[in-house]
Amino acid sequence: MQNINLESLQIVRLNKHNFNKNSLNDFLLKQCVTNCWRKINGEYKLVPVSYTDKWNLTDCKKMAQKIVSELNCGSTALAAVLGNSVLGFALLSNFLFGSKKQYIDLTEFYVTEPHRRNGIGKILFEKICLEAKRLGAKKLYISAHSAKESIAAYKKYGCVLAEEPDEDHMNKEPFDLQLEYDLLPHIYKVTDKTAYMDLLLLADEQKEMIERYLDNGTMFVLDDCGVKGEIVVSDIGHGVLEIKNLAVLPVFQSKGYGRKLIEYVCKTYKNKFSEILVGTGDSPLTVPFYEKCGFIKSHKIKDYFTDNYDHPIYENGVLLKDLQYLKKNL
Repeated sequence: MQNINLESLQIVRLNKHNFNKNSLNDFLLKQCVTNCWRKINGEYKLVPVSYTDKWNLTDCKKMAQKIVSELNCGSTALAAVLGNSVLGFALLSNFLFGSKKQYIDLTEFYVTEPHRRNGIGKILFEKICLEAKRLGAKKLYISAHSAKESIAAYKKYGCVLAEEPDEDHMNKEPFDLQLEYDLLPHIYKVTDKTAYMDLLLLADEQKEMIERYLDNGTMFVLDDCGVKGEIVVSDIGHGVLEIKNLAVLPVFQSKGYGRKLIEYVCKTYKNKFSEILVGTGDSPLTVPFYEKCGFIKSHKIKDYFTDNYDHPIYENGVLLKDLQYLKKNL
């Protein structure tokens, strides 16, 4: 893996002026596969399958020509470009399918081997999802290679097994896993909570404090063509559920995502708890937000932030000292 500055990365819409049959001549694709998913007795299991997939110049030209042909037919393609190099590309079909015309097909999606696992795939995937949404699709359809690493990457993006597997795709590639990605805003539970540490730190600046509650908490993320926010809740006993962490990416704040996360957990736990509690800095930014979500002030813990954090915490220019608790009946 080669480290790059993602701020220098450009996502470019491909057309006849910036892409041709030679545009992928330097694209390096190599994948050493050791395990693949196979359906055995109705259940997917990893089995040993060993081979190396490596493109030569002919393969690169063949893929480039396919993209050129698809563009001529009205399909959409994006490329992740650094300088004059294509580091990744995605090809989207130009028609909807499925019983409710809910799907659009992600026909090709690749990141060059030297630059995998550094965020390029995630950026490219989110951008192609926005294109799919713009074209009227409700879900992205992926007939995905069954290699362990490939499926792990798609699952990390939020893809799941397709509710309506397409027969043509299955006949063409019998060993592929038929996946889908919901293009509408959706909230789901995650188990690898530490993978969202950067997001958690937006709401709680000290990692050691987060680690106190993360293992025993339940985390949900809100995905809208990419994860926009998260919420962590914990059962603190006596019928009370506590919000331990709530964060939305700064560029997506004030768009209703935080409220949606609160409404989701309130609805999910309504019949399991009698009250939901949240502790936050006593600032003019967060307290009014929770009050607009139906919370009322409960009690304070004096000097909580100054006693428990190893550095001063400021929010909207205000030094946080006391922990203000708010509550809401479920």
